[in-house]
Amino acid sequence: MLSESIEFRCKSGYCCLSGNWQVNVHNSGLPMPGEEQEDIVMTSTQNILLNNTCPLSGKPVIELSEPVRSMDCKHIYEKSVIMQYIRSKHGQPKCPMAACPKIIKADRVVCDPLLHIEIEESRAMNQRASKPNIIEDFTGDSENEGSE
Repeated sequence: MLSESIEFRCKSGYCCLSGNWQVNVHNSGLPMPGEEQEDIVMTSTQNILLNNTCPLSGKPVIELSEPVRSMDCKHIYEKSVIMQYIRSKHGQPKCPMAACPKIIKADRVVCDPLLHIEIEESRAMNQRASKPNIIEDFTGDSENEGSE
């Protein structure tokens, strides 16, 4: 009796069927030849800050001298202005951001470690966006060269 072997390619490599299943994985964890994957780098042009201006002072967040963030609603404020707001509202002051239902508590308004990094990234994005994209048209130059 001849033992037949059927070889086929499966998702994890080359497999061989010979009476019993036998799986031979080609370089386990690596793509098969011809299946190499390119790295895809995704970038975002979206602002990472929840609010762009302090709802109380009206200053842009990237210009605040002492930015703080509410740990409950994640909105960003100028520290002195939000603390004065909390003191002036006896009881449970709501977040001054329109339509935000969260209660603001002085001990939950902090300058978290990522806030300065996010603000710097936002500043850098604003600087890149403010630089004009100059596109020069050289199509007319090649026509002029031939006529001279």
